[in-house]
Amino acid sequence: MRRLALVPVVLAALAVPLVALATPGTTSDGSLVIQNGQAPAGTPVVAMTITGSVIGNIGHGKLVVDAGPNSDVTPQVIGYESHGDSTLSDTASWWRGFDVKFRVIGCNKCTLLVYGSDDDDIDLVAVGQGTVKVAGMPDTPHGDGSYSLNDHDFVSLPGVQSKLLSISAGG
Repeated sequence: MRRLALVPVVLAALAVPLVALATPGTTSDGSLVIQNGQAPAGTPVVAMTITGSVIGNIGHGKLVVDAGPNSDVTPQVIGYESHGDSTLSDTASWWRGFDVKFRVIGCNKCTLLVYGSDDDDIDLVAVGQGTVKVAGMPDTPHGDGSYSLNDHDFVSLPGVQSKLLSISAGG
């Protein structure tokens, strides 16, 4: 008899997350995946502004993060050799080194720039809503990395920086 009394409680507990998932606005998150990305020096492989989360690895390069003035988001970065304030804005910081691993979780309009070249690849996963420009190596139609945007098939990174692309379920 006790088991039968628990069934409505369990069903009610399961219904709360399902209602939250069905709430408008929660289903519009998109994704960006970069595999083996490279771009010429001075050109970011990824330049994005996102509300969401980003996790990545830079073989050798630089990460710039601006979480904004009213943010409590603290980027977690390991493996860097040097770190400092960025000229991007008063709230931006940069990290540079070999095998730099990072995660920026719970961003509310964070800006990220990820640089890497010379056969030192960038791998990145981003989930949320925002905009992004991606770039690969010029004169390398294949082999300079690939990307998948919003769960579409992987394609080669463009030889010049792309136009502004949308990270969202409708993008």
